Amino acid sequence: MTDPAPKRRPVRPIGALPVWTAVTGAFCVALAGLAFQVRAGDDPALGAAKAPAAQVAATRPPEIVVRRIEQKRVVTHVVPAPKPSAPAASATPVASAPAAATAAPTYVAPAQSAPAPAPAPAAAPAPAPAPAPTPAPAVSRAS
Repeated sequence: MTDPAPKRRPVRPIGALPVWTAVTGAFCVALAGLAFQVRAGDDPALGAAKAPAAQVAATRPPEIVVRRIEQKRVVTHVVPAPKPSAPAASATPVASAPAAATAAPTYVAPAQSAPAPAPAPAAAPAPAPAPAPTPAPAVSRAS
């Protein structure tokens, strides 16, 4: 009992390199496990794995999109004004007598039409706009 207690060796803390290596290895293992789960289609955030596109195309008929485009078009036809008919006597040659077939036929000129109406007077020009308001004076702390 009188013997002194044996001396213990001081405990040395673990260095930074082994801790960094262990943490990096654990991260890589967790990442690989999650990548395998997503690749298998078991990711809860993305939902169940979808079937390949070839199977989907074979089971579903093609989608037909029909769009109707409606455009309003106004079609106007320009109809020429009817020509004033000349009196029937003026269009045919007038003979002085039915027996005189050798006489030269004479034509009567058609009657002149009324003059065209005068154009409408031009609209009065719009009044000038009001002048712009004057800007407010500049105010500073010094003034």
